[in-house]
Amino acid sequence: MPLSLLAFCFRSLYRRYGSEFFVRVMLAHPVATARGIARYLRGETSPPRPWPGGAGSLVGLGFCLKPLAPACPSGRANHRCAVMDGTADAAGAPCGDCLILALGRQALAGGSAVYIMTSARDILHDVLLPALRHRRFRSAVLAMCRYSFEPMRLALEICGIEARLFPFFHGDCRDYTTWRRADLGEKSEQTLLDESSLRDLAADLAAATGSSSVGFVRVGNIYEPARVGS
Repeated sequence: MPLSLLAFCFRSLYRRYGSEFFVRVMLAHPVATARGIARYLRGETSPPRPWPGGAGSLVGLGFCLKPLAPACPSGRANHRCAVMDGTADAAGAPCGDCLILALGRQALAGGSAVYIMTSARDILHDVLLPALRHRRFRSAVLAMCRYSFEPMRLALEICGIEARLFPFFHGDCRDYTTWRRADLGEKSEQTLLDESSLRDLAADLAAATGSSSVGFVRVGNIYEPARVGS
């Protein structure tokens, strides 16, 4: 197991997220934890290709992708998108150029839920625990800081989510101190995906087609596809 992951886990254990993950996931589900650690050590973290979309699939996008100038009308460190909520027009700046909205629409076309990721604790409660307890999510594509990759891969394996992770290349957190500030919502930079990652991510989402979704409905902190007649 990478030393960087062990150091991250040790420092996080004294934070609320780390202690809750240890108690509510690892201690409460020892068999899933052992199996997940074994899969992680074998490197089994990729979702089925092509991207399946549909029920049980999730597209997760870091809140730090939100535009800064002009600023996102929904605010910064939260799970909201005014256009997905139906309270803002997608035309013009900043929504017309927002990567979260563009990728969210692609996810909708494939029938996937969309989650604007903020803190590690929220991810635990909104994604990891529902997946572990109720098999709510089985596959995911996530855009996030490379610094978070190994802790996230381990958590996903334990909770039974096959995932592909796409790294930010600009404005991303590269050590625990900056990661911790971002986890508390203190993130002044806008992150970006490089052209190669963005192209691959868009191709994955485009592989799932034929959804009958007509829009989003927000369930808790997650945008679910609204079906025809729902």
